[in-house]
Amino acid sequence: MRKVHSFLFLIFLLVATGCAPSQSYYISINPQSSDEAIAYYTSGLTLASQGMHRNAIDQFRKAIASDPLFSEPYLSLSKSYYAINNYDFALFYNIKHYELEVARDYTYNYHLDVD
Repeated sequence: MRKVHSFLFLIFLLVATGCAPSQSYYISINPQSSDEAIAYYTSGLTLASQGMHRNAIDQFRKAIASDPLFSEPYLSLSKSYYAINNYDFALFYNIKHYELEVARDYTYNYHLDVD
């Protein structure tokens, strides 16, 4: 029963974040991210769009290692893990992406003094 709940929660998160199979979802890249991280990330996107998710996972992990605060690779990593039916890692990286986005929004709003 616990696995069913975890699976349903994962499905909810993936649908809520826009589980788009193409690169059209990845419109904006954090301009503060390192060039190396962006290069690994875009390489991973290319591989994922070609269905080579295991190779894409390696590239997304390198992007994260290069810049741990770059949130987009976490979501892409989640989608690639989902594509290869590894739901535990897909859920983990989806949550990590969400946490980074919330932290970034909070920090951005705090500096602008927006409620």
